[in-house]
Amino acid sequence: MVKIQVKTTQLPIEIGEHTFYIDTSEKGAEAFWKLVAGYAEKSSKITKKLEKKQIKPETAKRNAHEALEKVIDDLLGPGAFDKLFELSPEYIFISEYYMEICSAVGEELGGRKKQYFEKMQHYLEG
Repeated sequence: MVKIQVKTTQLPIEIGEHTFYIDTSEKGAEAFWKLVAGYAEKSSKITKKLEKKQIKPETAKRNAHEALEKVIDDLLGPGAFDKLFELSPEYIFISEYYMEICSAVGEELGGRKKQYFEKMQHYLEG
């Protein structure tokens, strides 16, 4: 009998006592990259407005915090930001968590494709 291990597309992300899951299926990966790009664009706009003195520093900070809260909840699920803020009540720490999450998910998605192509190449070569 041949047993094939069931694979899952849910990547667990553990932060403190909380475990969140990110969908790394093809559809989930597409949504992930879209979310990351949207957050980067929003952050860039806030920074440019601040540099051009179109908004006050307090407004820029508030807008940046709101954008971070939204991207964390969109990425990890509703209420995730509040859970993380409870653990680390500093926006800079949560921003660092976000960057680490993006790095881990990016590595997972890239590594999975590479592993698939290596296995396929090995299979085709016999």
